[in-house]
Amino acid sequence: MKIQLVSWIFSLTFILNDSLYSQSINELDSLLKLIDDQKIDTTQLNINRAIGDYYFNINTQKAIIYFESAKKISENLNRTDDLASNLYSIGSSYLNIGKFDSALEYYLNACRIYEQKGYKRRLTKAFIDIAYLYSESNNFPKGRLYFDKAKILINDLQDTVELRYYYSELGNFYFKQEQIDSAILCIEESKNLSKILGEHDLIIGANVNIGLLYKKKGNYDLALQYMNGALTAYKKNTNNPSELGVVYNNLGSIYAAQKKYNQAEKAFFKSLDYVNSIDAKFVVLENYQNLMDLYEQMKDYKSQSIYLKKYYQLKDSIYAIDKLNELNQLESEYQLEKKNSEILKKDKAFIKSNSQRNIFILIAFSILLALALLFLFYKKLQSKNHIVERQKEELLTLNHVKDRLFSIISHDLRNPLVTLKSYLLLSDSESISADKKLLFKNQTISAVVQTGDLLDNLLTWANLQIKNTSANIVPVSIQECVGDVVSVVDYQAKQKNIQIIQKIEPLMIPANMDILSIALRNLITNAIKFSFKNSEIIIKTIQSDDYTLLVVEDHGVGISNEKLELIQMNQNESTPGTNGERGSGLGLYLVKEMLKKINAQLQVESILEKGSKFIIKIPR
Repeated sequence: MKIQLVSWIFSLTFILNDSLYSQSINELDSLLKLIDDQKIDTTQLNINRAIGDYYFNINTQKAIIYFESAKKISENLNRTDDLASNLYSIGSSYLNIGKFDSALEYYLNACRIYEQKGYKRRLTKAFIDIAYLYSESNNFPKGRLYFDKAKILINDLQDTVELRYYYSELGNFYFKQEQIDSAILCIEESKNLSKILGEHDLIIGANVNIGLLYKKKGNYDLALQYMNGALTAYKKNTNNPSELGVVYNNLGSIYAAQKKYNQAEKAFFKSLDYVNSIDAKFVVLENYQNLMDLYEQMKDYKSQSIYLKKYYQLKDSIYAIDKLNELNQLESEYQLEKKNSEILKKDKAFIKSNSQRNIFILIAFSILLALALLFLFYKKLQSKNHIVERQKEELLTLNHVKDRLFSIISHDLRNPLVTLKSYLLLSDSESISADKKLLFKNQTISAVVQTGDLLDNLLTWANLQIKNTSANIVPVSIQECVGDVVSVVDYQAKQKNIQIIQKIEPLMIPANMDILSIALRNLITNAIKFSFKNSEIIIKTIQSDDYTLLVVEDHGVGISNEKLELIQMNQNESTPGTNGERGSGLGLYLVKEMLKKINAQLQVESILEKGSKFIIKIPR
């Protein structure tokens, strides 16, 4: 059964300043009368906005009407700040009822003004909401992009409020992708920041989300404890229909998981009573989905068919195809930047194409790209020759690496390309036996894998050197990272019948998934290279008070003391592996350079003829 986290509702509740939700109906009537009595001026503007705030959580459609009226007045009065605020409020209203295309349009229009005015704090909040919007559209790459944009601004602002909001929504983002440990870490961080800020309602909302995560882990008793506690708190403090509707929906999902069907049904109907009154379509959709699943478990197929029909009718109105197309069109009109890293990712994806002929072409293209990057780097290196004396040592090191890179391109990249070309020419030949064709095929696959790894290293290293980029450090699951990398290198290990044993604790560490993955992949492929056939490689974690150690241990040829010293000096050269594997000697250097970006270190322990340990030391 699908479960929806709720902090988006809590976030929206606090987006609008000076909310009048708590005002009495008499006060609302007074405001409505004032609209007719006033001229088109700032007073009229503020009244319309206040009424929009009042209706935001109880009648979204009415809220939009008054926000639109306030927007028109702000345009007539040429009040740019008020115009941006009303555009943003309209966008939040559409987001609240699941009209993502309209929400994005208004958010982006508000962002244009925020950028022109230099309002970084408002722009940050808008980026986070756009990230949430894309997350709900299952467009996670774009969601991640906008989260990253928001984090850059938060780091500049050093703003605790925005940081709390960032972690809250990032937790939802991870949850939607089934990354539960990451979600828990983010929501706990958001809750801690809310305690610092004294935001009691958001502390309750965080507890709701924690309850859902425990439900996901199968700890239903603890999940109910958190959820019922939140329900009591909301009834006592706000009695807000949006919040109560979502909590009842979550309670229903927990009861259903426990097979307490009657309690689940009552909770879902209670949720619908609340959210139907405010036209919260997204939460209504969740309830329909949950009721469908519930009646299926109860074998009440008649009731299931009723809610199946309701579900798809509502879903079609929210997720119409033309609306999804509009999302893409609107985003293309609002391109804030094009990052070089995105281009590189696309190139890497192309390299993994199944067509061997296309692989050949794309590798050639990637070499040209690498040469271009190296040229830019060389120009940068030339400019550094005019820097003061104290930088001469650094320049000597960089020149050494530059020379090695040109050697790699002329030799190490050429060899697998020759292998690939030979196979393509011979694969259709009738004079070649099936056994030799199979041998050529395996050699070609090995060459492609080797070249792909080499290009990944080259492009990543060159990009880091040219841009001098800093890494975005977020909570990362070690289990997830190691599992992904092992699945990538599994083919290489199987060629030598090497078993990779994982002894990984379920830990979350502050790191960068891309950087840690590349570093780990290099270490594991290096271990495979220097391990004997039919051996094993152990990957394990060790905890200390200040550090998390990620260890890659092999029982291969080991490293002499002389070569260990060269590794420490970043001067290690390529050495053939136990099966004649070739390498560039760049891998360990790249690992050390990239780990610096996440404040981590690489340590090497080795005994000749007994094996090596490569240890990534990550601060906790």
